[in-house]
Amino acid sequence: MGGQGAGQPVLRRLGGAEARAERERLLDLHDKVYAGSGDPLAARASFAPFLDAWLTRPDFAAVVATAGPRLIGYAYGAPLSAGTGWWDGVSPRPDEAFVAEGSGRTFALSELLVDQAHRGTGLAERLHRALLDGRPERRVTLLAHAEHTRVVALYERWGYHPVGTCVPFDGAPSLLAMVRPLPLGG
Repeated sequence: MGGQGAGQPVLRRLGGAEARAERERLLDLHDKVYAGSGDPLAARASFAPFLDAWLTRPDFAAVVATAGPRLIGYAYGAPLSAGTGWWDGVSPRPDEAFVAEGSGRTFALSELLVDQAHRGTGLAERLHRALLDGRPERRVTLLAHAEHTRVVALYERWGYHPVGTCVPFDGAPSLLAMVRPLPLGG
């Protein structure tokens, strides 16, 4: 899964135990990427519990990108389980057949980020593809800040479509719930 030539970032898959060992580096990069964003939920004290919750999921999966010893990007998530609250509060409410989970139906992409120096290089798409290639689920979902129109447009170019908006917890911004089929294809 490594780089594609000299100087290319190297991608590496991590399971939960490996990612837990990289926790501080994941938090450090998140801090760097969101520094000065003004997003109160991006603060380390706010983000760390979310990361920790994902890291303990049994089917957690991640891909990290490094340039030499530096972590420069990552993507992670896990399959949704039966009884998930992922679709709670999505408006307009999708029908029950759409929100029914279990049996590995949906992979939730929780986080995808790349440091400023490597944006616009295709690294985000490489991380996305590396995380999702070969996944057994039938679809993938994510939540994107509704007002981040460039990010939403990027996800739409990757085949996602919006299904509604939600505020998943107190203090969260309005997020756009998006979904696309798996496998990714060519």
